[in-house]
Amino acid sequence: MSDENGDDDREDRENGRQKPLLLTPDQPAPSPDPGKDSDEDEGRRKEGRRDEDRPETAADQAGPRQGSGYSLAGIGIGVGAQAQGAAPQQAKPPAPEPARVRDDQPRESRELVRTREAQTPAPPPPPSPPPPPRPIAAPDPGRWPVRGPLMVGLLAILILFGGFGLWAMESRIAGAVVAPGQVEVEQQRQVVQHPDGGVVEEIAVTDGQSVAAGDLLIRLDGSLVKTELTIVEGQYFEILARRGRLEAERAAAQEITFPRPLTEAAARDAGLDDLIAGQRSLFEARRDTQAQSLDQLAKQSQQVAQQVEGIDAQIAAMGQQRDLIGQELKDQQSLLDRGLAQASRVLGLQREAARIDGQIGELKASRAASETKQTEIDVERLRMTAQRREDAETQLRDLGYRELELAERRRSLTEQISRLDIRAPVAGLIYDLKVTTPRSVIRPAEPLMYIIPQDRPLVIGARIATINVDEVMIGQPVVLRFSSFSSRTTPEIDGRLGRISADALVDEGTRTPYYRAEVTIPPEELEKLGDMALIPGMPVEVFIQTGERSPMAYLLKPLADYFNRAFRES
Repeated sequence: MSDENGDDDREDRENGRQKPLLLTPDQPAPSPDPGKDSDEDEGRRKEGRRDEDRPETAADQAGPRQGSGYSLAGIGIGVGAQAQGAAPQQAKPPAPEPARVRDDQPRESRELVRTREAQTPAPPPPPSPPPPPRPIAAPDPGRWPVRGPLMVGLLAILILFGGFGLWAMESRIAGAVVAPGQVEVEQQRQVVQHPDGGVVEEIAVTDGQSVAAGDLLIRLDGSLVKTELTIVEGQYFEILARRGRLEAERAAAQEITFPRPLTEAAARDAGLDDLIAGQRSLFEARRDTQAQSLDQLAKQSQQVAQQVEGIDAQIAAMGQQRDLIGQELKDQQSLLDRGLAQASRVLGLQREAARIDGQIGELKASRAASETKQTEIDVERLRMTAQRREDAETQLRDLGYRELELAERRRSLTEQISRLDIRAPVAGLIYDLKVTTPRSVIRPAEPLMYIIPQDRPLVIGARIATINVDEVMIGQPVVLRFSSFSSRTTPEIDGRLGRISADALVDEGTRTPYYRAEVTIPPEELEKLGDMALIPGMPVEVFIQTGERSPMAYLLKPLADYFNRAFRES
């Protein structure tokens, strides 16, 4: 069939005949230019041949492609597509244009299109266009006056903005720093702690009980501390007794003067009398021993002195003999020179004189040795006395360090014993008692209970944000509003800012920094509350007055702050 269609087409082209074309709505109208038509016809013929040579696909079998060069609307195939693409409007759609035959369509399609064209009636003539709309006439200024309302509106706007500006510049608005707070006692609640800890022996109070300052709260077991104190005091008092003895030996005193702590303790404790008596006996024994040694040395020195005296007497006697022999020798020598005496006699006298001189020399040497011995004895006496003092000084120096150590330990243990009784620091009510069982163990610095003072004036503790601390100072007026009471019946209370913390504090729960401030309330302001009593812990809204400013200043301050920080060279 395709070969026959192709032969018919070739015959028509050879004879120069042009078949009528049936165009679909998506195809353009034929051009009046013949040259152009021939080129387009030639292109369509080539495209028709390619379509004939192309194998038939599933899409070709199912129906015509959307947007292709030909349409099967003339044979009733495109009815479903037109139904789907119809607009949802209720108006009657325009009549479709009649399908036209194209050269690139197969022969069967062209025959079907020609048959459909012969059977399709001619379309009705198009409806006449609607008449043009009537032009709108311009409003007449005389009929529609707008100048009066416009002037009234402008005047109202001017009055509104002018009045607002005048009010914003001339009026004053009181400023305040708002801070949360609560009612507190002037000294707040007092925490009761123990610096050392220990074992609870007795609990003397209960939760909610009223106590006076100095009342017993808790008593701790002090048996171990007292035992240690007894040992330390024994060592300490022994050192004091030794110190008294050594000081007496250093001063070569005849009696011991013991330190006052030892004598005062001995008056209370009879056991220290034995310690004092022992040191006194030792002192007397050492003193007697030294005295005896000194006496022996004194006797030895006296004996040596006597020996020196005897030697001096011998030397004197030998000197007299030497003088006599010398005189006799002189006489015999004179006689010998005159030939009246014998030479042997003269020699004998000379020999005797030499012997006496030798004895005198020996006696002098013996006297010098005796004097040396006497000097040594005197030096020994001085050495014994100095040695005793040096020994006493050395022992005192060693005892001094030990005495200071024991004195400090004794003082520390005494303070621990004095702290075994935990007493109330102030008068008030016991709150949150944490120790309820005897023999329980408490740790050092652990909170045991709280005491809420009852004889202290009430203050308001406020937390000021760090960004607002530059706007507050001591002495500023404060307005207090108690949110626990009814706002209709509770008046606002005036106060004064009395204290501000020197540095920022940090909330342990939220880790938010803040400055703590205390507000004092005059007694006449508290009278405004009447029967309403303030209880520690009540929440309070604190308004710290910071002065008056105009609304315009409030509006312009953020803008001024922004420009102060802007236009800065980095």
